[in-house]
Amino acid sequence: MKKIMQAEQQASSLVTEARVYKTMLLNQARKKGEDRAKSLLLEAENIRKKHEEETQEIITNSKQEFAKNIDNIASELQNQVAGKKNKLVNQLINEVMVSDRSR
Repeated sequence: MKKIMQAEQQASSLVTEARVYKTMLLNQARKKGEDRAKSLLLEAENIRKKHEEETQEIITNSKQEFAKNIDNIASELQNQVAGKKNKLVNQLINEVMVSDRSR
């Protein structure tokens, strides 16, 4: 009978020890999972920031290129207008000279 009680106590002790060990392993796994999740979130945030910076750089470059193209177009239009204006002035001068000669 004494041996049965000792065996039951040992079994109870082993069950308690197993439960403690199980709890310890679960806590370790949870902690590792939390740490990994934090690491992944941080990595994702860094990737998002990098992508945002790259996007802003592309937008800035596009705006600068667009402004440069608009300036070039405006300059070309001014040159075309000035050329047509000179041509019309020269035509008018020629017409006036022809008109003066015919009088």
